[in-house]
Formats: sequence, C-alpha cells, structure tokens
Amino acid sequence: MPLTPSQICRCLAFCLVVITAASSLASMPDWARQASQQPLAVTDPEINAVVLLDETAYTIPGGDNLIERRRRVVKILRKEGRQEGELVAWLGHEGKLLSIHAWTIDKSGREYELKDKDFAERSPYSYVLYEDIRLRAAQAPAAEPGSVIAFEYEIRHKPWLRQLDWFFQENIPVHESRFVLHMPPGWEYKDFWTSSSAVRPTPLADGGWQWTVRDLGPIKEEPRMPAFLSLAGRMQLSYFVPSEGAASWGSWPALGKWYIQLTAGRRTPSPEISSKAKELTAGKLNFDGKVRTLATFLQSDVRYVAIEVGIGGYQPHAASDIFRARYGDCKDKATLLSSLLQAEGIPSEYVLIHTHRGVVNPEAPSSLFNHVILAIQLPAKLDASSYHSVISTKSGQRYLIFDPTDEYTPLGDLRSDLQDTHALLVTDSGGELIHTPLQAPDNNFLVREGRFTLNPDGSLTGEVVEKRRGDHAQLERYAFKEANQQQRLQRVERTLNRSLQAFTLQNSEIRQLDDRDRDLVLAYTFTVSNYAKTSGSLILVRPRVLGEKSFFIDTKKRQYPFELHGTSRETDTFEITLPQDFKADDVPDPVKVDMGFASYQSKTEITGSKLKYTREYVVRELRVNPERLPDLRKLENAIGADENSTAVLVHPQKSLVSSGR
Repeated sequence: MPLTPSQICRCLAFCLVVITAASSLASMPDWARQASQQPLAVTDPEINAVVLLDETAYTIPGGDNLIERRRRVVKILRKEGRQEGELVAWLGHEGKLLSIHAWTIDKSGREYELKDKDFAERSPYSYVLYEDIRLRAAQAPAAEPGSVIAFEYEIRHKPWLRQLDWFFQENIPVHESRFVLHMPPGWEYKDFWTSSSAVRPTPLADGGWQWTVRDLGPIKEEPRMPAFLSLAGRMQLSYFVPSEGAASWGSWPALGKWYIQLTAGRRTPSPEISSKAKELTAGKLNFDGKVRTLATFLQSDVRYVAIEVGIGGYQPHAASDIFRARYGDCKDKATLLSSLLQAEGIPSEYVLIHTHRGVVNPEAPSSLFNHVILAIQLPAKLDASSYHSVISTKSGQRYLIFDPTDEYTPLGDLRSDLQDTHALLVTDSGGELIHTPLQAPDNNFLVREGRFTLNPDGSLTGEVVEKRRGDHAQLERYAFKEANQQQRLQRVERTLNRSLQAFTLQNSEIRQLDDRDRDLVLAYTFTVSNYAKTSGSLILVRPRVLGEKSFFIDTKKRQYPFELHGTSRETDTFEITLPQDFKADDVPDPVKVDMGFASYQSKTEITGSKLKYTREYVVRELRVNPERLPDLRKLENAIGADENSTAVLVHPQKSLVSSGR
C-alpha cells in the first residue's frame, strides 16, 4: 500500500540541480516575509534548522475533489540543515498541480525565487514496477546556514477516503504549525489526536476552522528509537455529509466497511483457481495440511511485483488476474491466497497493518497502513497450540495471522516487526482493531555449537553447527537464497570476522535452505592462527569463540524507548580440547543477570582435557523505557565483559623450568 504524503515529505532526497535567479526577480510574499522575521533563541547545538511556519489548508468544494494549499518557512542554522532545501510537493495518483513557488533569502539579504518550471516531476518509488504516483521537486537555491526558505504550492486532489492527516511535529523545532479546513455549509468533521493533547479549533471569518500549535520541540534521532510516525504528534480528521452520519466515517468499523466494498468480488475463485486448489491439496485431509500447502504456493510461486495505478494503491487486482500472471504486491498475494482457501471452504479476511510498530494508534482511526496480510479462520474445535500467531476477535472467533508476502516465515509465525502491534481486521460487518501477538523467545532461536582443538602455538581449529528458527532463519534465508557460492562464503566470512582475526574458512554447508518449515542449519569449519596468547608456560584463551551479543549504549539521557529487534533465545556451547599436559589455572567466573525484559547467563568449566563454555541470552520484551536504560547498560556491560574474558592455562613442567627448579 502507498505511503501518505506526510510520510514522503520528510524522508525523500533527490539529486537535483540548484537553480538560482537574480535577486531583482524575487518577490517573497508577505506571509513568508513576516514568518521569516520571527525572533529565534536557539541554544541547542544539535538543532540544524527551525520551522518558522508550516500551514496546511484544505478546501472541500463538495463532491470528490479536495484543494490542498501548503505554506512552509524554514530557517537553516547549520550546514547539516541544508536538507531543508529539498522541496517536495506530493501529487499522488490523480493530483493536479495548480501552482508552486519557492523563495530564499540568504544571510546577506539576497533573494532568490523558484517558479513552476523549476520543479521537476518524479516518481517516489523504486520498488514498484509501474505506478502513476507523481511528485514535483526542486532544490532551493542558497540553502546554506543563515538562509530562510519559503515554499508554497496548491494541488487539486481526488481522495479515495474522506480523511486528512496533520503531522505537526518534526525532527527540528516548529515555531508555529496550522491546519485550516473549509467545507461546504452543513458538512461536519470529527478529529482524533495522538501523542499530544487535543487543540480546539478557532472559527475563521470566512466560515472555516483553524487549529494552531506552537513551540514544538524536535523529535531528535536516538539509536534504536521507535518509528518516527509512532512518536510524532498528529491529528486525524474525518469529514462527512450530515446525511451520512458520523458513524459512516472516522471509526475502525467504517474503515473496514470501506475496504470490504473496495475489494468486493476480488476473491471469488475462478474455475482455474478452484482446480489449482484441488490439485495442490490432493491427499491433504486436515486443516493444517491444506492451508500450509496453499500458503507455500503463494510464497514460492507468486512473485512480488507491484503495479499500482489510481486506486490500485489500495485496491487489489482480481484473484483470477493475479493467478494468471503469477505476480502481485502484498494485497494481491493476500487476495489470491484468500481465493484459494475459499475454494477449499476455508474462510479468511484481509488484515491491514503497518510494518513499523506503533504507527497504527487505537485512538485515531486512520488508513495509515502500508501492508496487507491475511487472517485465516480457524475451525472451532481445532487445537491451535502449534501456531504462534493466533488472535481472537470480540466475538470469540479465532484467526491465524499470516503474511503471504513473506517468503521465508512459515505458516503459524509472524516476523518480529508485525508482532505486538495494532492492525485492522476487515470482515463483512466492518473492521475490528486487533493486536497481533508477541511470540515467545523459543520461536525465534539461534543455537550454536562448536568443537575446537587448541594447539600449543595458540592456533585453533574447529567446526561449528548453527540451528536457526524464526527471524534468525528468515534473515539468513533471504541472504543465502539468491546468493552464489562465493557470496555465501563471503557472508560466513563476514560473520566470523566480527569475532576472529587471521582465520581461514575451510568449508561451509547450508542445510534445509528451501524448507521454511524446518530449522535452517549452517555448518562450517575454520582455522585461526594466534587465537590464544602464549607466554612461556602460559596460554590465555577466550572461551567465547564466536558471536557478539553486546552492543554499545551511550550515557546520554534518552527521551524515547530503546527498541530491541524481537523476542529471542540464543545459546552457545563451545568445547575446546586443550593442548596436551596444559591445565586450567584460572577460568572466568559465571555470569547471571536478569533484568526482566532480557537475561544473560554464562559458565566456563574444565572437564578433563576440555574447556567448556556455555551461555544463554533471552529477550522477552521489545521495548526498554528510558527509565530502565541503566538496567540495559548493566546487562550489556555484563555481556561485553563476559565475551572478552579469558581463561589461563598453564603447563606444569614448563612452569618448573621457567622458575629454575
């Protein structure tokens, strides 16, 4: 599904030609000049620019059209703020640009102007085979520290939904942001607010309404922070004709009804689809066998190709067309799988979701989705304990949530970025907001076992076998599937290079790469020269041979939660055969730290002539709130210290010789 203009406006970067004009030709309008004269008192050295004014005005003349007018004035403070000179006007599918202008006043007072002809038309997406979404873009001249840039455009849109988004918070301070709405007499609106207290609108003399917020702090980038759109303050507004009633718009059930109407008839099985479903499920007598076989067909035989024209950004193609072409985007793949399931008498429903956790806010019914997956209805008496992605609706109906676009996540699982987030389940009766489950750590594991031989000169040889499931397997399958043998070896070498130096990878083997329902197994052997440090009768050896689980956390005060990638269980077992006659003189102490959201424990022990190292790292939650950052630092410091700890080996006879006995 397409991103919204608000999502695109802040994140696109273009390589554009800087166009300048003589100052005598520039004519900055009064609204921009007044905003540029606002006094500023910015002392934070990390602030690169300030929005002096951002105003979005919508005029609804009636019918299906909508006029958007945007005005924006920004002052660049530092060279890192030059990106504010990248100017973008989002036209969408059928938008018609009515006017567009930009002006710059540099720090010396010289003025520049860009006109309509200076803005190039472009497509925003590189991953879509064909689409008719367009935008106009240009680079503001003199986008340097001290410059003020003003930008204005007006576009006629034909929206598919009577909804408007106002994102008024940015990654730089905003002095003043306005939202203006003009509607025909008698029309009504309903507004919703997220991440901010609601602001009451001011009636305008011409019959419109204006919302204003001032002096907003920036959403500064922090390592591993939640998605920007989940943090930014926004107002979601739905507008409607009184005869329709508020219940027709501005609610999750209303959004569901809109989408079910949009997709009506698209999933009806054609004779070819019914025949294929029967062929694929031949001999499959139970629910799991049928669904897993059909899901595998979508994952393996239907390519991801996006062709989005007009309302095609929201509306899937007919299942019969997708089946014939054997390609489609996320909503197409969900449609075809639903049609195949229907042919076998298994009901299923669309699920609208966003791939960044937290963007869909329960308090603000919105079409702010960028992905479509499927909810497969479970039989009432089916034991679903083997599935990890089951939800229950308010009525008690159980559904198995599955993403047909994800090639390497098996039926019954969801990859981490689709877990523990809100989504819209679309049914014939409307839409119901659901919460996808957070899966247990055991569903996403990495088990690594290694057996090594340490030689007296400090070199190490050995073999490692890894078993992966969940995201740990999915990511590797994506990397290995399309790679040739040399590229696969290089990937293994890059992994080893994080832990070892001067190693030689002798061979590697990938098992069960194509069987997504089984664990991915990776086996490899290698040698390392100078792995251990030798000094006379002593050898210093690191028991933790491979795998880095610690990461740096700075001491800066955070404003936002720290995101962990997903629930997980990772275990390492390394057994090192010691050189003949060497004994352990000292081994690292055991480690055990449990912070609730994650835990870590390790142990190093000597058994006969072998040094054995075991550890387990478990992640149970996805976010660590700022007040718990000290606990996260303590955990990571413990992991880092353990990963770098060493055991001391000694040769008794050499020790006697060196001491002169």
